[in-house]
Amino acid sequence: MYKVRIRGIFATALTKLALEWGFKIVQPTGKILQRFQIEADYSPPDLTVKDHESKTGVVVLGKCEAFESFLQRLGESLDPIVARARAGVKEVFSGKAVGEHEVEGPRGEVFKVPARYVLTPGGTGVFTVVKPPVGPVGGVAAPEIAVEGDYVELNTSGRVTFSEHIPQEDRLRLGILAETRLKQYASIGLRFKSSAKYADEEQIIKEAEVLYRELLQLSQGGPPGAVLRRGNCFAVVLFDRRSKEVLDSARASAVPTVRGHHALRAQGLGKCLDLLDYTGADVYEKAVEFLSRGPVLIYHVKPWGEVVKMKGEALGVKNGVLVVKRPLKPGGVLDGIGVRIERGFYALTCIPRDANYVVHTYYDGSNNVVGTYININTTPEWGRRVIYIDLLVDKTYAGGVEKVLDVEEFEKYKEYFPQRLRNPLLLAPSGRLECTAEGLR
Repeated sequence: MYKVRIRGIFATALTKLALEWGFKIVQPTGKILQRFQIEADYSPPDLTVKDHESKTGVVVLGKCEAFESFLQRLGESLDPIVARARAGVKEVFSGKAVGEHEVEGPRGEVFKVPARYVLTPGGTGVFTVVKPPVGPVGGVAAPEIAVEGDYVELNTSGRVTFSEHIPQEDRLRLGILAETRLKQYASIGLRFKSSAKYADEEQIIKEAEVLYRELLQLSQGGPPGAVLRRGNCFAVVLFDRRSKEVLDSARASAVPTVRGHHALRAQGLGKCLDLLDYTGADVYEKAVEFLSRGPVLIYHVKPWGEVVKMKGEALGVKNGVLVVKRPLKPGGVLDGIGVRIERGFYALTCIPRDANYVVHTYYDGSNNVVGTYININTTPEWGRRVIYIDLLVDKTYAGGVEKVLDVEEFEKYKEYFPQRLRNPLLLAPSGRLECTAEGLR
């Protein structure tokens, strides 16, 4: 039975599902203990699941067998978008420098190296993955060694550090332990993980001894490109409307839950949403329309988790479409249209409630249409944060010419998408559209 720690706005729904799937919940919050009446187990997790920054999905990190089992269950139940990293977090490898700040690692993957380190091109050494590569976003590795256990990590940083989730009173206790019984390891580099606050001293000391022997062995290196120590598997898992409906249903089987709960939770409603859950009020459409007034922030979420944020001012809901006006910064070039952005340029963005696209029409300072960009995406969620997941393929109209963009990029990453989203052009609107202050035409 794999142990999983779950945090964030999807915690109740995912806990309900994980229990059904046979996982053991560890380090639960007080709210989870109360809702599910489960045993309070504070042992280290095999897997951690927590919010993605977009609040429209989660990141999954942990031991690879548990990771694969959990992702399989997520796929069967939620049919989400899943982007797996191409290297493990804290993977240790022997690499060859291919520049002052780049190193080639396993499988020919090139990692950025933080600027505080200077490499000798062609030189080899031992590196640890700090940030894994996902999609086109490259990874980061440091010429350090880090070996991670359940309670502590030994590394070559020369510092003692603590997980941000360890409270001050526990930091004091663990700090004393580092200065006394762990002194020989602290002088090399020691980080206390969040599970250390639940462990007794003997457990931590025993683990540190094992990790130290492994660190010495890893310092011997290996042939360039060799994985010396496997890291934790990592993935970004994103939920569209269909996935969130399943999560709403799972949560509703445990506690009162209104329709659209998880979409509303991403809007930061807090106690207001708790009140709606308690009363059972079905107000989702009206609530998101109300939240979409005034300043809004559009979250354009890439399938690998990168978030592009666009600020705008909502002009209101016109003919069933949310219209947002966005000023454009002069100097750049309109993507896919090729027109240079001049002073006074702006975009009107039309966001349908139930379609799989968003329409951006660009205007010059004299209110003349410059061109239109149609982004194909999951069904948008309205609110103070407008959220959708990009399906990568787009269409443009400019100067009487229609173009289809980024088909090659979609083909490169199409395995991230469930089968129902693997033909994005079928989700695109037919015919030419423009976004105006009065909606789509």
